[in-house]
Amino acid sequence: MQDRGRLLELALKGLQAERAKIDDEIAELRNQIGGGRSEMNSAQPRTRRKMSAAARKKRFEAIKRRQAEGRKLAAKKKA
Repeated sequence: MQDRGRLLELALKGLQAERAKIDDEIAELRNQIGGGRSEMNSAQPRTRRKMSAAARKKRFEAIKRRQAEGRKLAAKKKA
């Protein structure tokens, strides 16, 4: 029984070593294609696009219209 446990431990260690090797290869490939995490974190933050006053007004009116429609539907359901 102890031999089987020892065999399983050795198999586990071998698989973990193989997994570490594969993880290293994946990281290397990601760095080569430019998808490495270090590059992603060092990228400059995105700038937010500014909305014009006319666009803000149009959006506000659309929201107001949708809310009014929702209130009408809620009133119909209660009645």
